[in-house]
Amino acid sequence: MPVPSQALGRVRLRLAPEIRIEQILDGALIEFSERGFTATRMDDIAQRCSLSKGGLYAHFKSKDEVFAALLQRSFTPPDWSGMPAYDAQHGVRPIATWLVHQLHHTLMSPTSVNTLRLLVSESARMPHLVAQWEQNVLQPHLALLGKALEPFGGSERATTSVVVREPWLALAPVVHALLAQVVFGQRRHKNLADYQQGHIDLLCELLER
Repeated sequence: MPVPSQALGRVRLRLAPEIRIEQILDGALIEFSERGFTATRMDDIAQRCSLSKGGLYAHFKSKDEVFAALLQRSFTPPDWSGMPAYDAQHGVRPIATWLVHQLHHTLMSPTSVNTLRLLVSESARMPHLVAQWEQNVLQPHLALLGKALEPFGGSERATTSVVVREPWLALAPVVHALLAQVVFGQRRHKNLADYQQGHIDLLCELLER
């Protein structure tokens, strides 16, 4: 028997729980970014996801729980298995370019920027999530950078570039760009392409010695 036309608008698509949760978190990120965490209600998140309030509570019991899951989703360690090998003929630029693009891809995506903005705004209320972000996002990038830059170390510390001795310096330009995005948004004074090119040039100058 055909479904009456007036009932079609009330038919909800049944999705697997893991897909529905991703949909909820995507919607929550939009609501939190537009309204701020405090002003966002569970009703707002449910409406954004085309869910009933009961449907939302079937997956998350509170707004805090949604927020924690949203941040936890950003804690996926980076995968740098495709880094090119050093080739003396082409110098360090291909590796520097690859490293910078990877850093920007993972740390400068709109989702990452919005998530970090939320994390900063709620850091006093949820300090454990800040610690998790540092442990699961920042520290793995530093470890990978250190490993990637090891081949450029000299036989003695004095002959090794400072960026090899202190890999966090290689991360500093993208952190500056990330901070500019979080604080200034679209009003930043440089675009991302400028940040990336300057970052690549900096790594080349420091490593080509």
